[in-house]
Amino acid sequence: MVYASGENFSSSGWETGRDFPLLGAPEAKKGGTLRYFWPSFPPTLRTLGPNSNLSTTRELHGLIYESLVGLHPETLDHIPGLADYWKVSPDKRTFYFHINPNARWADGSPVTAHDVVATWEFRVRKDIKDPYSLMIWDGSFERPVAVSPSIVSVRTKKVHWRLFMYFAGMTIYPAKVLDGLTGDKYLEDYNWKLPMGSGPYELKEGDIKTQEWVALSRRKDYWGKDERQNIGLYNFDRLVWQVVLDEELAFEKFKKGELDYYVVNKAQRWAEETDFDKARDGWIQKRKIYTKAPQGFGGFVFNMRKPPFNDRNVRKAFAYLFNRERLIDKLFFGEYSFIDSYYPGSIWENPKNPKIRYNPRMAKMLLARAGWKDRDKDGWLVNDKGERFEITLEYGTPGWDRIHKVIQEDLKRAGIKMNIKQIDPATLMKKVGERNFTLHFQNWGAMLFPNPISSWSAELADSTDNNNLPGFKSAEVDALSTKYDLTENRDEQRRIIHRIDELIFRAHPYALAWGSDYTRVLYYNKFGHPKRYFSKIGDYRDIKTMWWLDPEKEKALADAVAGGGKLPVGEMEKRPWD
Repeated sequence: MVYASGENFSSSGWETGRDFPLLGAPEAKKGGTLRYFWPSFPPTLRTLGPNSNLSTTRELHGLIYESLVGLHPETLDHIPGLADYWKVSPDKRTFYFHINPNARWADGSPVTAHDVVATWEFRVRKDIKDPYSLMIWDGSFERPVAVSPSIVSVRTKKVHWRLFMYFAGMTIYPAKVLDGLTGDKYLEDYNWKLPMGSGPYELKEGDIKTQEWVALSRRKDYWGKDERQNIGLYNFDRLVWQVVLDEELAFEKFKKGELDYYVVNKAQRWAEETDFDKARDGWIQKRKIYTKAPQGFGGFVFNMRKPPFNDRNVRKAFAYLFNRERLIDKLFFGEYSFIDSYYPGSIWENPKNPKIRYNPRMAKMLLARAGWKDRDKDGWLVNDKGERFEITLEYGTPGWDRIHKVIQEDLKRAGIKMNIKQIDPATLMKKVGERNFTLHFQNWGAMLFPNPISSWSAELADSTDNNNLPGFKSAEVDALSTKYDLTENRDEQRRIIHRIDELIFRAHPYALAWGSDYTRVLYYNKFGHPKRYFSKIGDYRDIKTMWWLDPEKEKALADAVAGGGKLPVGEMEKRPWD
């Protein structure tokens, strides 16, 4: 095979993807601006180092940078990225990637094997202060080798069925930036700027205003715009995220037309506040879209490193006092279901986990067992030392006031004094990252294939800035995680994760909350989208990559607004992947 670059490459013995289903709609149009919001300004734009484990920054990096190989959301087969071919050695421990010689950085220079090596070397630097990055990349892989300018190989330190997926999916950064860059310099210089990427968007100078907004601009010279994996994707010329600290204000901005779409996270709003005139007239479309996306988990995470939640009885008692029934019925209009697993709504969930439901009598017994059986003159629980059971819950989003106050009332009846305090979201994240909390409400996303070691490894329990927030430790879970990594049989993998789920659940590091398998979204009736709206495992985040501004719909909306006309409303509930 001879490429446009002139390289002569024989693909014999290599794998690739050529005829996979298109991810985007080929009829999509390019152009226009898409406006959304973030509820807080991120503490950094980095995705490595302290305070960097954010969905917002990962979202930006996913548009600016690329990985070697991707995963098709329908078939779950590997598809090309920066690499157009790949192969695995017979012992399954050495991976080879051929980088598409047409792949280019934003300055027009070629992406090479040296960029891949430099990226790995940077990720394992201790001075970037990212313990999980060090653990996954240095603990799993030997130093990659640039076999040639376009071929890179890497050997694993162990057999592990997900390691190909990990290395293939590693975001690649330019070596010309990384070479000679120390961790300290990176942490100092790259909080609010980003190295150039190879992807469809870029952060230009002037595209960020601290505490107000961040924008990305589509690269007209993007090397991969005609590659099959990108057809119909990345259609907006400009993506803008305004920072709107108050959820109520964000909703009002959307209704005024200052935002293009709005994800309705609040069940009460969906039930009572979305039947306004623009929605009735079809100017705004209202959709509840179900997909097959893996569900994350969320709930109150306990800091198990210190009292009172270093006692399992106390943690379990709190879970029994977490009146989810009341919240789901009264505040959430029955829109959610109970989470009873750390891998909910998937084949990985252990269906035999106990169903913890509101039970103050059981909670009282557990608290007494932990030494919290008497009350002081004000009615608060005290232990044998006369210490009052008093905790503080800090939170960053004003909309959670009403939820936390309901929980506060239930705890008060049980003799637990929970103070609630709203603080700056960035400050909250820093405190949680440094383990400076007692109780914290946390939601996590989900992976197609679980990686228990990233959240539950004992190695991470006593270090900061990683996903093991509660400080969970279990030798058996660590051993099972290792076994899981070595097991290729899907049924056995499922059995192992079920056992891990059971062990974690028994320890009660979280009081689990609620979840759903759909996205509720409002959007102005000016967009085109694939017939299934989102990818099979996607959600509202697909809007920025899969949708486009439809000129005909945009004109129809403008005419309706000018003349007071109406547009088709459409069916509200969509189950396109059933």
